[in-house]
Amino acid sequence: MKRKKRLLNNDLFLGCLFLLPTFIFLGCLIIIPVIQTIGQSFFDSSYISGSNSFIGFANYISVLSDDTFLKSLWIDIIWTVCSVAFQMLFGLLTAVLISKDRKINKVIRSILLTPYVIPIISLVLIFQWMLNDTYGILTSLLVKLGLLKQGASLLASPSTALATVIAVNVLRSFPFCMVNYLGGIQAISKDQFEAAMIDGANSWQRFRYITLPSLKKITYSLLTLRMIFEFTAFDMIYLMTAGGPAQSTQHLPILIYTEAMGMFNFGRASAMSVLMGLVLIVMLIILSALNRKEE
Repeated sequence: MKRKKRLLNNDLFLGCLFLLPTFIFLGCLIIIPVIQTIGQSFFDSSYISGSNSFIGFANYISVLSDDTFLKSLWIDIIWTVCSVAFQMLFGLLTAVLISKDRKINKVIRSILLTPYVIPIISLVLIFQWMLNDTYGILTSLLVKLGLLKQGASLLASPSTALATVIAVNVLRSFPFCMVNYLGGIQAISKDQFEAAMIDGANSWQRFRYITLPSLKKITYSLLTLRMIFEFTAFDMIYLMTAGGPAQSTQHLPILIYTEAMGMFNFGRASAMSVLMGLVLIVMLIILSALNRKEE
């Protein structure tokens, strides 16, 4: 009885006890599927052939020697780097512009948040309509400006499809960065800006030496979160192009989906998933090392 009372009075024990349901949930939802995926990657598991034999690292060797996988990996890296870079850049710029406490800024803030809060399928349908090669508003405008040929579409051309999807993704996701940066800017003491103005610092100098250093932690947090999200993102590209045209927007999540649900080759799909996870871990380690070096 006394031992039970001591345990109940122990903060560490109570903390672990309250976290136990979360650990069980995460174990069932994440850890167990990850272990199963790693294990399945060593098997020739296919619903078409009905085989499920152990083949060691053959799936990994096959995947790493596949040009389609390497191309999809490169597309995924381009998609991630460009999406995250422009989301954070536009998020920072808009946050600085609307950081002052004005009524018009509150209205602008609400308007800018609109693409992020509406369902992604609705946003995709709107842009597919606007970019349609026959009646799309944006397509007609580009044709009139001489930037696009009649009957062409930005989503139908392998040379422009990826850039177009990245642009739509940036438009949708940069408000997330904007809100985080806005909170960081509003948390900066006004006394620092007033002291800098008294010393004769202009707007750029105040931004360079006060605002940016104060947002460093938020920047690294956003960089980590957006990298993880965009590198594994599936919905935006799949809904807009499904990996086409000519596999020009087929990044790793779509390739893995195609391999597993299209060709029912779960062994190769599992190997691709493991390799994708390793690439993401390496990227996060590099980012963490750069963060520690900066600090």
